[in-house]
Amino acid sequence: MRLAPLLLMVCVGCAGAAKPESQTAESIVRSQTAPRTLVDAATGKSIEAEAFFAVLRTKRVVYVGERHDQPGDHGVQYAILRQLHREEKSLAIGMEMFQTPFQEPLTKWSAGLIDETVLRRETEYDKRWGFDFSMYRPILEYARNRGIEVVALNAPREVAYAVAKDGVDSLSPEQTSALPELDLANERHRALFDAEFDEGEHAVGDAVDQYYEAQVVWDETMGSRVAETLGRQDGPAKMIVFAGRVHVKRGLGVPDRGAKRGAAPYAVVLPVTDKELKAELKRAPEERSADFFWAVGR
Repeated sequence: MRLAPLLLMVCVGCAGAAKPESQTAESIVRSQTAPRTLVDAATGKSIEAEAFFAVLRTKRVVYVGERHDQPGDHGVQYAILRQLHREEKSLAIGMEMFQTPFQEPLTKWSAGLIDETVLRRETEYDKRWGFDFSMYRPILEYARNRGIEVVALNAPREVAYAVAKDGVDSLSPEQTSALPELDLANERHRALFDAEFDEGEHAVGDAVDQYYEAQVVWDETMGSRVAETLGRQDGPAKMIVFAGRVHVKRGLGVPDRGAKRGAAPYAVVLPVTDKELKAELKRAPEERSADFFWAVGR
Protein backbone atom coordinates (compact mmCIF):
# COMPACT_ATOMS: atom_id res chain seq x y z
CA MET A 1 0.00 0.00 0.00
CA ARG A 2 1.38 3.39 -1.00
CA LEU A 3 1.13 6.56 1.07
CA ALA A 4 0.98 9.01 -1.84
CA PRO A 5 -2.78 9.61 -1.45
CA LEU A 6 -2.26 10.56 2.19
CA LEU A 7 0.34 13.14 1.26
CA LEU A 8 -1.80 14.48 -1.57
CA MET A 9 -4.82 14.75 0.70
CA VAL A 10 -2.91 16.87 3.20
CA CYS A 11 -2.01 19.29 0.42
CA VAL A 12 -5.45 19.54 -1.20
CA GLY A 13 -5.68 22.92 -2.88
CA CYS A 14 -1.96 23.66 -2.53
CA ALA A 15 -1.36 24.53 -6.17
CA GLY A 16 -1.87 28.07 -7.35
CA ALA A 17 -0.74 30.78 -9.73
CA ALA A 18 2.97 31.47 -10.05
CA LYS A 19 4.28 34.61 -8.35
CA PRO A 20 5.68 37.49 -10.42
CA GLU A 21 9.40 37.13 -11.10
CA SER A 22 10.13 40.43 -9.35
CA GLN A 23 8.81 39.11 -6.06
CA THR A 24 10.04 36.37 -3.81
CA ALA A 25 7.77 34.19 -1.72
CA GLU A 26 9.09 35.86 1.42
CA SER A 27 8.52 39.38 0.10
CA ILE A 28 4.91 38.50 -0.73
CA VAL A 29 4.38 37.32 2.85
CA ARG A 30 5.98 40.42 4.33
CA SER A 31 4.03 42.82 2.10
CA GLN A 32 0.57 41.60 3.10
CA THR A 33 -1.26 44.25 5.12
CA ALA A 34 -4.89 45.24 4.71
CA PRO A 35 -7.21 42.77 2.98
CA ARG A 36 -8.48 43.53 -0.52
CA THR A 37 -11.80 41.89 0.36
CA LEU A 38 -13.04 40.42 3.64
CA VAL A 39 -16.32 38.52 3.80
CA ASP A 40 -18.33 37.43 6.83
CA ALA A 41 -19.51 33.91 6.01
CA ALA A 42 -22.62 34.21 8.20
CA THR A 43 -24.02 37.09 6.14
CA GLY A 44 -22.20 36.57 2.86
CA LYS A 45 -21.37 40.28 2.85
CA SER A 46 -18.16 42.27 3.01
CA ILE A 47 -16.93 43.32 6.43
CA GLU A 48 -14.53 46.12 7.29
CA ALA A 49 -11.16 45.14 8.74
CA GLU A 50 -11.91 46.98 11.97
CA ALA A 51 -15.11 44.99 12.53
CA PHE A 52 -13.34 41.76 11.53
CA PHE A 53 -10.60 42.23 14.12
CA ALA A 54 -13.17 43.28 16.71
CA VAL A 55 -14.72 39.82 16.34
CA LEU A 56 -11.34 38.09 16.51
CA ARG A 57 -10.60 39.92 19.76
CA THR A 58 -13.53 38.06 21.36
CA LYS A 59 -12.12 34.63 20.40
CA ARG A 60 -9.72 32.57 22.43
CA VAL A 61 -8.39 30.81 19.34
CA VAL A 62 -8.08 32.10 15.78
CA TYR A 63 -7.40 29.46 13.12
CA VAL A 64 -5.99 30.64 9.80
CA GLY A 65 -5.97 27.92 7.15
CA GLU A 66 -3.44 27.70 4.35
CA ARG A 67 -2.44 26.13 1.09
CA HIS A 68 1.06 25.20 2.14
CA ASP A 69 2.85 26.42 -0.99
CA GLN A 70 1.00 29.73 -1.42
CA PRO A 71 2.83 32.80 -0.08
CA GLY A 72 -0.36 34.88 -0.21
CA ASP A 73 -1.95 32.57 2.35
CA HIS A 74 1.05 32.95 4.66
CA GLY A 75 0.87 36.69 4.15
CA VAL A 76 -2.67 36.63 5.55
CA GLN A 77 -1.41 34.66 8.54
CA TYR A 78 1.41 37.13 9.10
CA ALA A 79 -0.92 40.13 8.87
CA ILE A 80 -3.44 38.68 11.34
CA LEU A 81 -0.67 37.64 13.74
CA ARG A 82 0.75 41.15 13.86
CA GLN A 83 -2.63 42.75 14.48
CA LEU A 84 -3.67 40.27 17.17
CA HIS A 85 -0.34 40.64 18.95
CA ARG A 86 -0.68 44.42 18.99
CA GLU A 87 -3.95 43.97 20.87
CA GLU A 88 -3.08 40.93 23.02
CA LYS A 89 0.50 40.45 24.17
CA SER A 90 -0.37 37.16 25.90
CA LEU A 91 -0.48 35.29 22.60
CA ALA A 92 0.97 31.98 21.42
CA ILE A 93 1.36 30.66 17.88
CA GLY A 94 0.42 27.05 17.13
CA MET A 95 1.95 25.53 13.98
CA GLU A 96 1.11 22.32 12.16
CA MET A 97 4.51 22.55 10.48
CA PHE A 98 6.33 21.26 13.57
CA GLN A 99 5.78 17.91 15.28
CA THR A 100 5.32 17.46 19.01
CA PRO A 101 8.65 15.72 19.79
CA PHE A 102 10.44 18.87 18.60
CA GLN A 103 9.01 21.45 20.99
CA GLU A 104 12.31 22.12 22.75
CA PRO A 105 14.06 23.79 19.78
CA LEU A 106 10.97 25.95 19.20
CA THR A 107 11.11 27.04 22.84
CA LYS A 108 14.79 27.87 22.44
CA TRP A 109 13.99 29.79 19.25
CA SER A 110 11.37 31.96 20.98
CA ALA A 111 13.89 32.65 23.74
CA GLY A 112 16.48 33.80 21.18
CA LEU A 113 18.88 30.98 22.04
CA ILE A 114 19.28 29.40 18.59
CA ASP A 115 19.42 30.62 15.01
CA GLU A 116 17.48 29.53 11.95
CA THR A 117 20.01 26.91 10.88
CA VAL A 118 19.81 25.19 14.26
CA LEU A 119 16.03 25.48 14.37
CA ARG A 120 15.64 23.76 11.02
CA ARG A 121 18.13 21.06 11.94
CA GLU A 122 16.77 20.31 15.41
CA THR A 123 13.11 20.29 14.33
CA GLU A 124 14.03 18.29 11.20
CA TYR A 125 11.95 20.84 9.33
CA ASP A 126 13.28 20.12 5.84
CA LYS A 127 12.82 16.39 6.24
CA ARG A 128 9.47 16.38 8.04
CA TRP A 129 7.73 19.35 6.44
CA GLY A 130 9.80 20.54 3.52
CA PHE A 131 7.73 23.43 2.16
CA ASP A 132 9.65 26.62 1.40
CA PHE A 133 10.87 27.84 4.79
CA SER A 134 11.05 31.43 3.56
CA MET A 135 7.24 31.62 3.63
CA TYR A 136 7.27 30.88 7.37
CA ARG A 137 10.37 32.97 8.15
CA PRO A 138 8.49 36.27 8.72
CA ILE A 139 6.14 34.58 11.18
CA LEU A 140 8.92 32.82 13.05
CA GLU A 141 11.17 35.87 13.14
CA TYR A 142 8.29 37.96 14.45
CA ALA A 143 7.84 35.41 17.24
CA ARG A 144 11.55 35.26 18.08
CA ASN A 145 11.98 39.04 18.11
CA ARG A 146 9.11 39.41 20.57
CA GLY A 147 9.53 36.30 22.69
CA ILE A 148 6.22 34.80 21.52
CA GLU A 149 5.72 31.13 22.33
CA VAL A 150 5.59 28.88 19.26
CA VAL A 151 3.86 25.54 19.84
CA ALA A 152 4.56 22.36 17.85
CA LEU A 153 1.11 20.94 17.15
CA ASN A 154 1.48 18.01 14.79
CA ALA A 155 1.61 14.30 15.57
CA PRO A 156 4.91 12.53 14.87
CA ARG A 157 5.08 11.56 11.23
CA GLU A 158 5.98 7.99 12.09
CA VAL A 159 2.72 7.54 13.98
CA ALA A 160 0.49 9.13 11.34
CA TYR A 161 2.11 7.11 8.55
CA ALA A 162 1.79 3.88 10.52
CA VAL A 163 -1.91 4.55 11.00
CA ALA A 164 -2.38 5.41 7.31
CA LYS A 165 -0.67 2.17 6.35
CA ASP A 166 -2.20 -0.30 8.81
CA GLY A 167 -4.76 1.51 10.98
CA VAL A 168 -4.88 2.68 14.59
CA ASP A 169 -5.03 -0.90 15.87
CA SER A 170 -1.56 -1.54 14.46
CA LEU A 171 0.12 0.91 16.84
CA SER A 172 2.23 -0.30 19.73
CA PRO A 173 0.89 0.21 23.28
CA GLU A 174 3.48 2.94 23.75
CA GLN A 175 2.36 4.78 20.62
CA THR A 176 -1.30 4.40 21.52
CA SER A 177 -0.80 5.71 25.04
CA ALA A 178 0.80 8.88 23.64
CA LEU A 179 -2.28 9.71 21.56
CA PRO A 180 -5.22 11.79 22.77
CA GLU A 181 -8.70 10.31 22.68
CA LEU A 182 -9.75 9.79 19.06
CA ASP A 183 -13.29 10.47 17.87
CA LEU A 184 -13.66 8.42 14.68
CA ALA A 185 -17.45 8.63 14.55
CA ASN A 186 -18.02 12.26 13.56
CA GLU A 187 -20.13 11.87 10.42
CA ARG A 188 -19.80 15.49 9.25
CA HIS A 189 -16.01 15.35 9.57
CA ARG A 190 -15.88 12.05 7.69
CA ALA A 191 -18.04 13.52 4.92
CA LEU A 192 -15.67 16.48 4.61
CA PHE A 193 -12.69 14.13 4.50
CA ASP A 194 -14.31 12.00 1.80
CA ALA A 195 -15.02 15.12 -0.27
CA GLU A 196 -11.41 16.34 0.04
CA PHE A 197 -9.63 13.00 -0.26
CA ASP A 198 -7.61 12.45 -3.44
CA GLU A 199 -8.34 9.00 -4.81
CA GLY A 200 -5.76 9.19 -7.58
CA GLU A 201 -4.07 6.07 -6.21
CA HIS A 202 -7.40 4.21 -6.24
CA ALA A 203 -7.38 3.45 -2.54
CA VAL A 204 -10.57 1.66 -1.56
CA GLY A 205 -12.25 0.05 1.42
CA ASP A 206 -10.07 -0.34 4.47
CA ALA A 207 -7.31 1.80 2.94
CA VAL A 208 -9.55 4.89 2.86
CA ASP A 209 -10.67 4.17 6.42
CA GLN A 210 -7.03 4.03 7.52
CA TYR A 211 -6.25 7.33 5.84
CA TYR A 212 -9.21 8.81 7.68
CA GLU A 213 -7.89 7.44 10.97
CA ALA A 214 -4.56 9.15 10.23
CA GLN A 215 -6.41 12.41 9.57
CA VAL A 216 -8.14 12.10 12.95
CA VAL A 217 -4.79 11.40 14.64
CA TRP A 218 -3.48 14.67 13.20
CA ASP A 219 -6.58 16.68 14.10
CA GLU A 220 -7.01 15.31 17.62
CA THR A 221 -3.30 15.78 18.37
CA MET A 222 -3.35 19.38 17.20
CA GLY A 223 -6.61 20.15 18.97
CA SER A 224 -5.37 18.67 22.22
CA ARG A 225 -2.12 20.64 21.99
CA VAL A 226 -4.04 23.88 21.54
CA ALA A 227 -6.23 23.10 24.56
CA GLU A 228 -3.26 22.02 26.69
CA THR A 229 -1.40 25.24 25.90
CA LEU A 230 -4.34 27.47 26.77
CA GLY A 231 -5.12 25.41 29.87
CA ARG A 232 -1.67 25.70 31.43
CA GLN A 233 -1.43 27.79 34.58
CA ASP A 234 1.14 29.95 32.78
CA GLY A 235 -0.56 29.59 29.42
CA PRO A 236 -1.34 32.41 27.00
CA ALA A 237 -4.67 34.21 26.91
CA LYS A 238 -5.06 33.59 23.18
CA MET A 239 -3.66 31.43 20.39
CA ILE A 240 -3.40 31.89 16.67
CA VAL A 241 -3.10 28.58 14.84
CA PHE A 242 -1.68 27.97 11.37
CA ALA A 243 -2.66 24.71 9.68
CA GLY A 244 -3.68 23.33 6.32
CA ARG A 245 -7.17 24.09 5.09
CA VAL A 246 -8.49 20.56 5.46
CA HIS A 247 -7.64 20.65 9.17
CA VAL A 248 -9.77 23.72 9.88
CA LYS A 249 -12.58 23.79 7.31
CA ARG A 250 -16.03 24.24 8.87
CA GLY A 251 -14.37 23.84 12.26
CA LEU A 252 -14.68 20.07 11.86
CA GLY A 253 -11.03 19.12 12.29
CA VAL A 254 -8.75 20.83 14.77
CA PRO A 255 -11.10 23.64 15.95
CA ASP A 256 -13.95 21.46 17.20
CA ARG A 257 -11.57 18.88 18.68
CA GLY A 258 -9.77 21.63 20.55
CA ALA A 259 -13.07 23.19 21.64
CA LYS A 260 -14.33 19.98 23.22
CA ARG A 261 -11.21 20.18 25.41
CA GLY A 262 -11.83 23.80 26.36
CA ALA A 263 -10.16 25.77 23.53
CA ALA A 264 -13.16 27.98 22.79
CA PRO A 265 -14.59 30.23 21.52
CA TYR A 266 -12.81 30.17 18.19
CA ALA A 267 -13.00 31.60 14.68
CA VAL A 268 -11.77 30.17 11.38
CA VAL A 269 -10.33 32.42 8.66
CA LEU A 270 -9.55 31.14 5.17
CA PRO A 271 -7.52 32.93 2.50
CA VAL A 272 -9.36 32.33 -0.79
CA THR A 273 -9.15 33.22 -4.46
CA ASP A 274 -11.95 35.21 -6.05
CA LYS A 275 -13.21 32.04 -7.73
CA GLU A 276 -13.24 30.15 -4.45
CA LEU A 277 -15.06 33.01 -2.73
CA LYS A 278 -17.82 32.94 -5.34
CA ALA A 279 -18.19 29.19 -4.85
CA GLU A 280 -18.36 29.57 -1.06
CA LEU A 281 -21.09 32.20 -1.28
CA LYS A 282 -23.26 29.87 -3.36
CA ARG A 283 -23.41 27.52 -0.35
CA ALA A 284 -25.80 27.84 2.55
CA PRO A 285 -24.16 29.82 5.39
CA GLU A 286 -23.89 26.74 7.62
CA GLU A 287 -22.03 24.86 4.87
CA ARG A 288 -19.40 27.51 4.23
CA SER A 289 -15.83 26.54 5.00
CA ALA A 290 -14.94 29.28 7.49
CA ASP A 291 -16.25 32.15 9.56
CA PHE A 292 -14.41 34.69 7.43
CA PHE A 293 -12.89 34.71 3.96
CA TRP A 294 -9.88 36.90 3.10
CA ALA A 295 -9.49 37.28 -0.67
CA VAL A 296 -5.89 36.90 -1.84
CA GLY A 297 -6.29 37.17 -5.62
CA ARG A 298 -7.62 35.46 -8.67
